[in-house]
Amino acid sequence: MNVRNSIFFVAVVVVVLLEGRPSRAQEYVTCYPGKSDGVYTLLKRYNLPTTAEMIDKFWELNSDLVKGGRYLKLGFAYRLPIYKVYYDGSSIRSTLKITDLALAKKIERYNHKVLSAGLQKAAYQKSRELWVPADWLTEVSAAEEPASFPIFGPRNQAVDMVDQVLKDCYFYLDPGHGGPDPGAIGKRGKDRLYEDEYAYDITLRLARRLLEHGASVFMIVQDDDDGIRDDAILPHDDHEYYLGGKAISSDHLRRLSDRVDIVNALHDRYRARARAQIMVTIHVDSRSHSKRIDIFYYYQSNDAASRALAKTLLKKIDAKYAENQPGRGYSGSISTRSLHVLNEAKPTAVYIELGNIKNKKDQDRFIIADNRQAVANWLYEGLMEAVR
Repeated sequence: MNVRNSIFFVAVVVVVLLEGRPSRAQEYVTCYPGKSDGVYTLLKRYNLPTTAEMIDKFWELNSDLVKGGRYLKLGFAYRLPIYKVYYDGSSIRSTLKITDLALAKKIERYNHKVLSAGLQKAAYQKSRELWVPADWLTEVSAAEEPASFPIFGPRNQAVDMVDQVLKDCYFYLDPGHGGPDPGAIGKRGKDRLYEDEYAYDITLRLARRLLEHGASVFMIVQDDDDGIRDDAILPHDDHEYYLGGKAISSDHLRRLSDRVDIVNALHDRYRARARAQIMVTIHVDSRSHSKRIDIFYYYQSNDAASRALAKTLLKKIDAKYAENQPGRGYSGSISTRSLHVLNEAKPTAVYIELGNIKNKKDQDRFIIADNRQAVANWLYEGLMEAVR
């Protein structure tokens, strides 16, 4: 496994699914199998016993993927019989509420092994994510601490679960562009503003808000280097990749198809258990410098649910501007448009343009971190209202 593959594999394990759960609910490490993988090789790679009992445990954890027989399907995340526990920062024994020092040492050695093998991105003391093979303990209780999602960056990775209002609601968040495609580019003095960086930051902030209320959240585009950032000028890179580790293509049509394929596969997987499934695509528009625009929305043609979602988001933003900036006015709009990501997406979908990256007043909506957070908060409130 080369360095890039190793990094992507760990990223998949940690953040392929940002699933909001009660702090004491059990979470498992997940991974994507490769073309030559079987259950035996996966278990062996993770230093787990390859007994019939452990193989049965693996299939029990992945019962939703057993249709058609016990074989691994490419492109799907599988739960491994390894508990994922928030490390309390003190000790393994206090985290797991055990007194057995020998077992704690054994668990510590296990985490050193998977870290050395490149399966973990950082030591558990730093990431706050402790792995415990399921056959070592009959039950594991997570420490009474926030869940941890490294994708948000060190300062924001701890997420307090406020409630479970959005339990069984699945959100597929698609920040526009990324990788070789920076999207629209604006200028602020001597600095350049890149659409993909600002769309990504706002999407991360939205994901975090949804998680606080028990939602299951998928970031379709991810970046190992960028968490939530408060800088005005967000440095540009091309390190983004698709959920699952696939590189973002330089071909425009391929990029659009890849995003929709990922979302539709997830939609089919979770359809039976989901109370709601929503895809949100976030972009920043580009027009003449003098053209100031408000947040506006495209919905799926001839889809009443998509139109209703766009309308709810529009009303929420309108109300928030009236509350926070009386007299400002809001000129956002909703309309339909023939866009591949809307036409082909199976979940209820909405495509959001956040403003004109070339207009100075619109730029304030992006470069001021508090404004980025406000936009994320307002979109979260609109989504919350839409699924109730």
